[in-house]
Amino acid sequence: MTDERSDSADASITRRGALALGGATLLAGCGALPNPLASDPVELDGAALAEIADDEGPAVAYPLPVDVADAHVAASRERAHEMLSAAPLPLTAADLPNGAMREALARHAEHAREHLAEAVRATGTRERLELLAHARGPARAVEAAWAAIEDDLTAADVRSARAAVDEDRREFRDERAFVGEDPVRALVVHALVGDWLRDAERHLADRPDDSSPTTPITVGERASEVEQARATLADARHVDERFTASLTDSRSLAETFTDARDSLADTIDARMDDKPAEDADLGDLVDGAGDLEDTVAGAALRDLHGDLPYPGAFVPETDLPGRIRWQVETLAGVGAFETLRDRIAADEHPTVERARDVEELRRSAETAVADALDASADERLARTYLGSLAGWFDYADDDLDGQVGDDAIELQWVADEIALYLRIEVIAGAVPATVDEALAALGVE
Repeated sequence: MTDERSDSADASITRRGALALGGATLLAGCGALPNPLASDPVELDGAALAEIADDEGPAVAYPLPVDVADAHVAASRERAHEMLSAAPLPLTAADLPNGAMREALARHAEHAREHLAEAVRATGTRERLELLAHARGPARAVEAAWAAIEDDLTAADVRSARAAVDEDRREFRDERAFVGEDPVRALVVHALVGDWLRDAERHLADRPDDSSPTTPITVGERASEVEQARATLADARHVDERFTASLTDSRSLAETFTDARDSLADTIDARMDDKPAEDADLGDLVDGAGDLEDTVAGAALRDLHGDLPYPGAFVPETDLPGRIRWQVETLAGVGAFETLRDRIAADEHPTVERARDVEELRRSAETAVADALDASADERLARTYLGSLAGWFDYADDDLDGQVGDDAIELQWVADEIALYLRIEVIAGAVPATVDEALAALGVE
């Protein structure tokens, strides 16, 4: 079960999957504030904007160039169903007199079933595994809480399980080696395994406050964290083992990855030499940009500038392959800023005066994502970022839909939400060149 596809519509992406590669930091806009001195504000048809936001965004599958065993996926799904069936759902007052506890267990069960249903609809193996891992957390909360009610499980039992899973995680982390044949394939796989290991560590690090009262619900929730860590760790180990077993001429790629990281760091530094100061105002970013306050182009340029990798900027805590992936994403953001800055300087930036302009912006963003996938020299590297970028449509659509109603709305109130479509377009346009930079750094011709 391998996810190496040429069709960008081959898999769906959820809001959660949109965050798996760091997209959340890029979505943090500054928030457009209305200008009380502006004259003749642009008004947009709220109902038309809501209709635009209801459209489906493009779907790009994250790469998973490993043959995942069907039995592994099935076992994770069966584990979730077994845990859900441990309690006699739906619970009645006769089963459990405490109404608050009944409601809590019902919520956990509903949460688990939602993820299980999403996993059935998912066509990408990576997404399916992640959804099943998410389903197993609340499913275990149901099972463990019911066991605690029946006096078959204690908080001490959960603490013991947490320690055992954490020991397994540490052992696997320490045994890992960055091996491979094809540097790109190895980079994609090792970065993903590293992501999952950190996810497992995060779930295990959420240690409970022992001073709080211990109830069957808290026991279930603590067991939920352990179960999700267990599931994610099992996925990481399975993918790593299947990848290693697939190699015919395995070699260490640690030096290759180190050289690539250093090369990309030099490239980023060079590209940042001519960028405006970190605290520059919109009018300082490019000549003429000062007239773009409360506009879509101005909001997009301001946010792209805010995401540039200035000294002290956020860098995710990750391993070597994950750092390279972050550098690729960062270079795409730098390229996007340069593109939009040049378009504004040439007075070729889009303007929004009616809802149809927003629709055109959104379509341009969709086209840019599809074109970037086709134009990139290596689809796997392109998908590592385009998969996350495609998920931004969900954020833009949800945020825009939450701001509008049937009445007209001034552009200045929704400029940031609409600007996200423009940001998607220019970032996607920078992906092919960024992939070329990454391939050169990895020594791939």
